Amino acid sequence: MAGLTRRGWPAAGLLLAGALLAACSSGSAGPAPSSTLSPSPAPSTTLAPLKVAGTEESGSLSFLGGVYRLAVTPLPTGAESAAPAVPGTPAYAKTVEIAYRQLGSGKPLVLIPGEGATMDWWSVPLLAQLAAHYRVTLFDLPGVGYSGPAASPLTIDLLGDLTAGLIAQLKIAAPVVLGWGLGGQVALALAERHPSLAEDLVLVDTGVPTRGSRPVDKQAASLLASSPFDPYRLASLLFTAREAAAKSAWLSSLARQVPDTVTAAAAAAQWRLEKSFWAHTDVVAHLSAVKQPTLVVEGTKDVVFPPRDATALAAGLDGSQRYSWNGVGYGGMVAEPSHFAQLLEGFTG
Repeated sequence: MAGLTRRGWPAAGLLLAGALLAACSSGSAGPAPSSTLSPSPAPSTTLAPLKVAGTEESGSLSFLGGVYRLAVTPLPTGAESAAPAVPGTPAYAKTVEIAYRQLGSGKPLVLIPGEGATMDWWSVPLLAQLAAHYRVTLFDLPGVGYSGPAASPLTIDLLGDLTAGLIAQLKIAAPVVLGWGLGGQVALALAERHPSLAEDLVLVDTGVPTRGSRPVDKQAASLLASSPFDPYRLASLLFTAREAAAKSAWLSSLARQVPDTVTAAAAAAQWRLEKSFWAHTDVVAHLSAVKQPTLVVEGTKDVVFPPRDATALAAGLDGSQRYSWNGVGYGGMVAEPSHFAQLLEGFTG
């Protein structure tokens, strides 16, 4: 990993408080996401974030804080900031109630989830590691978990603009933007359409339709597009045989949560989004516009986005660095959070 250092290698080791380490072996089920158990409410008429009742964690999980919801307006192409849309205006009709958490301290880090993923997918151990070095913002995509539905059909560009809007409205200055799977595609759209919002990009197990890549594996696409998910089949996509312990811990964590946190409509919408994305080359055509230092991470055993996708992506990004993570699958970050945190810290400095 020494070759990945851009601003110097961090001090050896990751020192976590006892409470964070305890979080690796304990969990707490939050309340059922309201957007998945009942019709999503209309966007709130307040411009301030509102805490979702009952989501504040305690004990060893208190570092997670609570879930907040904010009416987010997609930023127009090229915009880096904008005032929140006023209720009753045409712009407000485009707003989406986005649910998010913020935790930790340090350099800002924004996490964009993959297809079908809720905030819970990042796992407590991984968030504990990241929160020790970064001010982490994670969120649910439209129609997923605690977030409300999008006002129009999903596109990668729309999700990039929404992420930009969230960054702007929360006043997150020069964050590292990390995208996982589908989230990596969204991170690229954000960087292309709002070039000065992100300082660094980290693209984990993702791909774009360029020479040498291919769409998501059919079996993986079928599982990710289904709702409710079969967690055991899904875990086989995330973890390799050597990651059996991590697989078991991840499944145990999901079992403590309310099932079906991704609605059938949201799963189908994201499947259509990904299918459409691989039929077009808009993002690829503008890869040269991405000027941020970029780290492309691939798991050599990833069956969702095979290693060749990362190879093709890195080749299309000028000056990007590529890390081939031997033996891990699509869920390498979850399976080996300490290793990933060191890798990330080494890149961002």
